[in-house]
Amino acid sequence: MELRSEDMKNSSGILKTTTLCAFILSLFYAILRFSPYTDLEAFQQNRSYGMVLLDVKERVIRVFPSRDGVKREWVDLKDIPKPVTDVFIKAEDRRFYIHPGVDPLAIIAGVFRNARAGRNVSGASTISMQLVRMISPHERTFRGKIGEAFNALRLEMRLSKREILELWLNNIPFGSNVEGIQAFTRARFGINVSVLDAERAVILAVVPRRPGLFDPASNKDANLSAALALAEKCKITDKSAIAEYAARAGISGENPFLAPHFSERVKALLNAEDEAKIVRTTLDIDVQNYAEQRLSVEIAKLTYNRVHNGAILVIGNETGAVRAYVGSNSWFTDDSFGKIDGVAVRNQPGSCLKPFLYAFAIENGFGPNTILPDIPSSFGINESYAPANFNHRFNGPVRLRVALASSLNIPAVWTLERLGVSRFKDFLGTLGFNSVLEKTETYGLGLALGNAEVSLEELTRAFSLFETDGVLNDLKFILSPESGYAPTPQRKISPYTAFIIGDVLSDEESRWTGFGRNTAFRTRFSAMFKTGTANQYQNIWALGATKRWTVGVWMGNFSGETVVGKTGSSIPALIARDLLSLMERRDTPSATREELVFVEEKKICALSGLSATGFCPGIVGEYFHIGQESPLPCFWHSGGNVAYPPEYRAWLTEHFRTGETEKSAQGLAEIRLPRDGTIFYMDTSDSGQTQGARVETTGFGDAAVYLDGIFQGNLNSAGVFILPLSPGCHTVNVRGEGNSASAAFEVK
Repeated sequence: MELRSEDMKNSSGILKTTTLCAFILSLFYAILRFSPYTDLEAFQQNRSYGMVLLDVKERVIRVFPSRDGVKREWVDLKDIPKPVTDVFIKAEDRRFYIHPGVDPLAIIAGVFRNARAGRNVSGASTISMQLVRMISPHERTFRGKIGEAFNALRLEMRLSKREILELWLNNIPFGSNVEGIQAFTRARFGINVSVLDAERAVILAVVPRRPGLFDPASNKDANLSAALALAEKCKITDKSAIAEYAARAGISGENPFLAPHFSERVKALLNAEDEAKIVRTTLDIDVQNYAEQRLSVEIAKLTYNRVHNGAILVIGNETGAVRAYVGSNSWFTDDSFGKIDGVAVRNQPGSCLKPFLYAFAIENGFGPNTILPDIPSSFGINESYAPANFNHRFNGPVRLRVALASSLNIPAVWTLERLGVSRFKDFLGTLGFNSVLEKTETYGLGLALGNAEVSLEELTRAFSLFETDGVLNDLKFILSPESGYAPTPQRKISPYTAFIIGDVLSDEESRWTGFGRNTAFRTRFSAMFKTGTANQYQNIWALGATKRWTVGVWMGNFSGETVVGKTGSSIPALIARDLLSLMERRDTPSATREELVFVEEKKICALSGLSATGFCPGIVGEYFHIGQESPLPCFWHSGGNVAYPPEYRAWLTEHFRTGETEKSAQGLAEIRLPRDGTIFYMDTSDSGQTQGARVETTGFGDAAVYLDGIFQGNLNSAGVFILPLSPGCHTVNVRGEGNSASAAFEVK
């Protein structure tokens, strides 16, 4: 009986002891698992990692450092080859998967080794303990080591082994301001960690022990010796490969610094939450490199002309994807302000705005056959504006097609005056020219010739809509891995308008009037081009497009420095042509412009733009909407004679052209120039010289000219008289047989 009682007491004691141990273990677990570990939370939330930009073929463009300036990149554990993780575990913590965060066997072994050596030659830190030192830095004291071990146990209670390994691999300090396996792999071998092998891994894995001693970039012998020793432990047999890799480490491993303006632009588009990401962009490094090379070669030829900079933008029409983005001739040339982004800088585009002006005209009832006057003209009332063509010639009546293809100035200003500057400005705003909308004051009729300041980005994007049936895409810089390209197309003009403008700018015959046989526009594929110059050749531009691609090129100076001589827009045109050729060769078969189902070709008179008759000596084809009523039969030609509208009288006579003019409507005689209310400004630099204003009339035969009632002389056979100018308010009168007209003007 007493024996049984004793057994019961022993059983009760064991139970109490077991219960107490279980309680203590549970309490210890609860403390480890649930006690606040704010350092860990802060580390996970606030640790910053660099951003990696890849091109469309997943080649590295640039790696941005983390917010604290350290070269540190994030890589998921699944993207690190297992042989690589095995090497790092073998190097630092071979029992990583079986200990709870602290390795007792390693501690005991370390104590004996240190005792035998009489100094501290071996530590016992596990991967978890090393990670704890990154999370909660502390002094290397006994108390600090106890806290480190405690936190390592807490870490293991909160994170899985895979999470700990992933966090450690991404934050290992390698020295040289580099942390994490991804960043160090790139820095020493110039490759992504996803293609790292075990032979190169051993070279890297020994560095964290003593970065100053074992970094292969600074001490190859020490690194190789340590790497070979680690290879023995890892049973890696290809020693020659290790030696070869160690010899090259640090030489080819520079971080790439490609397309700097593009990469800065992409970084600006992303917010802080996008850091630590691998960002797949739309850029193509091959196209980028070619564009940079072509720009550099051409600028080198223009050193004497003081052209120091340029910019290039290449986009895909279907999606708006940016394939090349060259912001300047060189990012590193501070004397020519190379860090300025020429794609975004605003400059006057010159004639590059004309395609959009004529697109607006067609949207408002004009046609490619509409006749526009290319004759001496004065526009405006408050300030007289008398534009001239770049070749200082006048071509008389020209079809809209010819006026645009040959980039004639006077017809463009004439067209804008009838459409309205304010309306055209608003239209440009709908095409994404925010720079035009931001200016509050009026541009005047000079807007037709590009006196507004716009960016290469705005011009190139808008130019692409002529090859996309009038649909405009936002530019795409980032390629989403989930959904691919995500264009947001918006129709801006009708498919007919887009087709006509594109057809005109790819029509070599219509360019002849302004450019002759310009070889810069010749391609083996269908392509459209537009060039422009502005500010006395300070800005030279070229736009080119095929069905799939659009290229914009600007050349000039960010400083506003004037050029020497006339550089000409054929230079950027050659660059645009070559880039389009490259893109079309890379993207076969080549796309061609197709005659769309909504247009039909009709025969018209090349001079009048009206339906051709048997009397018309020149007949050309022109595209019209299917079902659109044909133009009236040509009445300019009859019986071998040609009769021009009355406003072409002076042009016919002064340029010795054959033909005659019709009488003015209802037989009225008019003063074309100057307009009633015009204000002229005297040229103060021309002192001592008589300055005059051109008086041009229609409908008069032999007629006398009076200034303020005083007879000045008679009109010449062209109906023209040069009137001497003097300051003040004046009235000019023209009196003929049965006709008279007058106009008031002021001279300041």
